[in-house]
Amino acid sequence: MNKLTQMRSIVAFSATAGFVFAALSAQAGPVTDKVKERGRIAVCTNVNNPPNVFIDSSGKAQGMQVDLMNDMKASLEGKMGKPLEIELVPTLPANRVEFLDRGKCDMIFTSLTVTPERQKLIQFIEPYYYAAGPGLQTKKGVSLKSWADLKGKSVCSNQGSSWNVPLERDYGVKIIAFQTQQEVDQSLRDGRCIGLVSDDSYLQARFLTDKDGIWKDFEIQKLPAFTEGPWGLAIKFGDADFEKDLSDIVIAWHRKGTVIEAAKKWGFTPPKFSEDMQQKYKAN
Repeated sequence: MNKLTQMRSIVAFSATAGFVFAALSAQAGPVTDKVKERGRIAVCTNVNNPPNVFIDSSGKAQGMQVDLMNDMKASLEGKMGKPLEIELVPTLPANRVEFLDRGKCDMIFTSLTVTPERQKLIQFIEPYYYAAGPGLQTKKGVSLKSWADLKGKSVCSNQGSSWNVPLERDYGVKIIAFQTQQEVDQSLRDGRCIGLVSDDSYLQARFLTDKDGIWKDFEIQKLPAFTEGPWGLAIKFGDADFEKDLSDIVIAWHRKGTVIEAAKKWGFTPPKFSEDMQQKYKAN
């Protein structure tokens, strides 16, 4: 039995925290009415993605995105006038859109980057709630003042990474791309590249959770992001009420600085996107 299958078989971890874990088929009908009727909202997410979402030793869901889910739950409870639980449906990048389409969950809440391709498949909630930019991990002692300092140098990356094209086109970087993250990591250790590029949030999480010191001889370069990819909550097309409810919640997060506070609590450096969104909605 693989890990995902094991996670699906768990019925409940922490009822007192308002979370249950399952992969039950959602019923037909408007999501808002369905959630109110059953007292539960099913959320597709990656449950093994610390410190965004993870299960602690007591079986309780923890993490930055879990804090935001709790706030979302409280807002929906206020709208519906009844207590709710959050049903975490374990997913991976390869199946989360499929699970939403099949009705196994009511929404996707994870580190889901908004792309034109995905916008054709699912309804992203606007405004978007977070963003990730490019980060560069190198061995300690490497000195870089800007992305331009990488001109002519080799950087390891994943095939299809959204950062590959701008690095090659705008900064003259030689991208060495691999299919798996393990290959990218090993190539950096072997010195085949000066650094590896990935989402800055992913790299921050890597170092925040490195209890065994696997990356003790490495660091993240302090380079400004040359672009940011927004993350969005996502639902099926055609549910205007649920879309409006979630949009109002995300707007409130930005106005109150909820996302920034949650990010800092879990050790992340909030992206410029979050600061810009707070200023935008505080002014409205």
